[in-house]
Amino acid sequence: MARYLARRVAFLLLSLVVATVVIFVLLRLLPGDPANALLSVNATAEQVAAARAQVGADEPVPAQLAGWVGQVLAGDLGTSFVSGAPVLPEILARLAVTVPLTLIAFVLAAVLACVVGFLAAHGADRWYGVALSGFAQLGIAVPVFWLGMVLVWVFALSLGLLPSGGFPRDDWARPGEALRALTLPVATIVLVMTASLARYVRSAALDVLGSDYLRTARSLGSSLPGAFVRHGLRNAAVPVVSILGVELASTLLGAVVVESVFSLPGLGSMLVRAIAQHDYPSIQGVLLVTTLLVLAIGFVADVVQRLLDPRLRARTAGRAA
Repeated sequence: MARYLARRVAFLLLSLVVATVVIFVLLRLLPGDPANALLSVNATAEQVAAARAQVGADEPVPAQLAGWVGQVLAGDLGTSFVSGAPVLPEILARLAVTVPLTLIAFVLAAVLACVVGFLAAHGADRWYGVALSGFAQLGIAVPVFWLGMVLVWVFALSLGLLPSGGFPRDDWARPGEALRALTLPVATIVLVMTASLARYVRSAALDVLGSDYLRTARSLGSSLPGAFVRHGLRNAAVPVVSILGVELASTLLGAVVVESVFSLPGLGSMLVRAIAQHDYPSIQGVLLVTTLLVLAIGFVADVVQRLLDPRLRARTAGRAA
């Protein structure tokens, strides 16, 4: 297991280096000049040249790439072309909104999906099982932005129970107000994610409920919930864990849509603003941090899978031998 972890960490670091290069190169292939963020429409040729020198766009691309990689290794993601402020502190401030939004929604959706998926599997041939399966299929088909706007219309505009968007200026200094601002965004993500995850939980639960070892445990007097928790939960969790990792990563990436609908000052809204303003350092910083988080989520999900499934550990040990 130690060798496997070492290989996975090395692969994660290599993937991050490759992502750093790819992000930089792809941005430079896009039409437009990075210096445009500092210029007006009627800028003169001298002003354009000065702006290009200021942002380093007059240097060869390999030199720009080397400078960017060196900055990243030093923990510096550059300075915004628009605000002139360091990018990393702003990203960290934005993460104070995006990370709680993602984690709260993920935990609630995972719990609800486990309940809904198990009930749908247990009642696969009953009315409530069919109804829950239909809910899961319907939830997958509903666009996130549409669901968010419906929730705003019902709970904010019509009933006036919750704010339609925004976030407290003092962030988490008032936790109650912050959580209230995140209620509708979290509900939007939870409904969509629960529907998606419930299908996989149902499939895994059906496999376990139809297994010989669970029937044997039931024949020896164990109740269905007791037998499932004691003998089947780990087997059902193995495929679900990998899906949980994918869903968590996709939720983090999908925060752009949710934060735009609810006007949240998170990482997604920062990326949208940076793209509109051609703020290359901000775009690169947000994409790099997001890539790091997605890679870390995949790493953790992979490790948890091997801890749950001894077959995967044995396969890893066999390859190492």
